[in-house]
Amino acid sequence: MKISDQYICNLLSSDNKQGMNLLFKKYFEPLVVWADTFLNDLDMSKDLVQDFFVKIWRKKIYKNWNPDKLPSYLHVSVKNLALNKLRKTDVLKHTEEIESVDRIYEEYQSNKEEIVQRIHDEIEKLPERGKEVVKCVYLRGMKYQEAADELGVSLSTVKTQLVRSLKTLRTNSEKLGDFFLLYFFSK
Repeated sequence: MKISDQYICNLLSSDNKQGMNLLFKKYFEPLVVWADTFLNDLDMSKDLVQDFFVKIWRKKIYKNWNPDKLPSYLHVSVKNLALNKLRKTDVLKHTEEIESVDRIYEEYQSNKEEIVQRIHDEIEKLPERGKEVVKCVYLRGMKYQEAADELGVSLSTVKTQLVRSLKTLRTNSEKLGDFFLLYFFSK
């Protein structure tokens, strides 16, 4: 039996718990899937949607709902909650990243010349064209088009050479276990 949003809204408007139960049964799973598209964490998505339903009931948010707009309202609300959750999570993650970067910076400062020399040494090991592209883009700060113009090659050649060269540099950095090189070449 398919339950209409009109029927659910009618039950909810009279504070009937059955309306909330039907709303939950009809929309919980689709909203979890929707939240998961933003959060990429099924358990977090389930918790978020469950908390949303509790909030709906406790705060009587369901009063005066328009049945025609119910699916849109629910999906937009869950999307906003998921995005807010991501922002909060990202702030915590960002704080951890800042602390990590601070430690890296301190180590970098104490070994700056050696690290810069290792970067240059690894770039010098690249094939000629890749070396030129990496130097233009990374060491001289040129835009891809500027590098292409200076080297007399197409923009796509610059991009291709850069991808290949960075892949080689990352692989070599991993083999060497050199965190600074890996960090530099992963940006």
